[in-house]
Amino acid sequence: MFYVGIDIAKRSHVACVMRDDNSLEIRPFEFSSTKSGFEKLQAQLSSLACDVSEVLIGMEATGLLFDNLYRFLQSLHYRVVLLNPYQTAKFREMDTMKRVKNDNIDAQMIAALIKSGRFSEGYVNDDQLQSLRTLYRHRATLDDQLKAIKRQIQTVLSVVFPELEQVISDPFNITGLLLLEKYPTAKHYEYASEKRILKTFRGIKGNNFNEVKAKKLLTLAKESIYSGAGKEGYEATIRSNISLIRLLKEQMQSVEEAMLALFEVKEATQQEQEEMAELIDNLRTIPGVSDKTILALLAECGNLDRFHNAKALTGYLGLYPTLQQSGDSQKDGRLAKRGARLAKKAIYLSAIAAVRHNKELRQVYMNYRSKGRAKKECIIITARKLLAIIYAIYTHNTPYNPNRVFVAQPN
Repeated sequence: MFYVGIDIAKRSHVACVMRDDNSLEIRPFEFSSTKSGFEKLQAQLSSLACDVSEVLIGMEATGLLFDNLYRFLQSLHYRVVLLNPYQTAKFREMDTMKRVKNDNIDAQMIAALIKSGRFSEGYVNDDQLQSLRTLYRHRATLDDQLKAIKRQIQTVLSVVFPELEQVISDPFNITGLLLLEKYPTAKHYEYASEKRILKTFRGIKGNNFNEVKAKKLLTLAKESIYSGAGKEGYEATIRSNISLIRLLKEQMQSVEEAMLALFEVKEATQQEQEEMAELIDNLRTIPGVSDKTILALLAECGNLDRFHNAKALTGYLGLYPTLQQSGDSQKDGRLAKRGARLAKKAIYLSAIAAVRHNKELRQVYMNYRSKGRAKKECIIITARKLLAIIYAIYTHNTPYNPNRVFVAQPN
């Protein structure tokens, strides 16, 4: 048996081949992340003169840099194991007893790790779910940009009209953005009137901005502590950022539609399409769970039925507290940092929504609060329960059943 360790990088990779006796059949060599580089690796593997079943290849799941090489080797029918970088780092420290790191050592450590069998194998989504993951992470990036722009506007507003929050609690809703676009600073209200302000919101459905608010706004603008310095610069900055907010929201909506469209696979049979549509609809029956939560879990975790139970899915997300135990002392730490970060965040936020809108999960939350648990801890417990519900609905493809929330699960 031969064990191939590959250290992944952006432009080139390093590989080595280890025998059963821990000696190196092929010493570490570099090959580029190109077609000719991949062919160089293929030639080296062919030189082993053995069946592909006698070769086990390991590589770290480093971002998406591994993906092309992983699929190339799979097309040659090699078994390729994806490793969490955390595993290889700890194995290297244990093996060398020091924090030594370079590409050659990393390749050898990966080969030694897969030879030991003491690894947890990673997972690569199929083509549809890989597209979903790419789109979801792109949406997460757009969301981060949106939050950064909002923070910038809030910082500017704290100078040009700090009193605005007394009337407009959310300056980024439809009403708030229209008002900021027309009157970016307190000094822009100098020639405004109640009628002109109310005219700004004419035609907005559900608008509740009335004369009382308009009058208070004018009073606050007149008495504002803003001196008027840099008025034109602040005005241009706010209006430019408002345009970016609208563009980012439009792009995020477009990405969400593209994600949902992925489940309408043209190559799939009519029955497969109907089953997927039914599954998504069943997940939507859980009060407090939105499409964003569903897409986050599928994008970051892949097919949920690949986990043998809900506990395994919880562990994959990292939705568990750390534990420090020594002798008779035991200390529960914070939530684990490892796991699928975006999916963990989505299920946590969904649990907060479920506490408000799902009476069964609200009861779970209140039960633990009555025992003296902290609010955040109770939210995490609720999130774990919600994740178990999602897993059950996904694996059995049935709608949400409130009567089963408090049913005891078998050990």
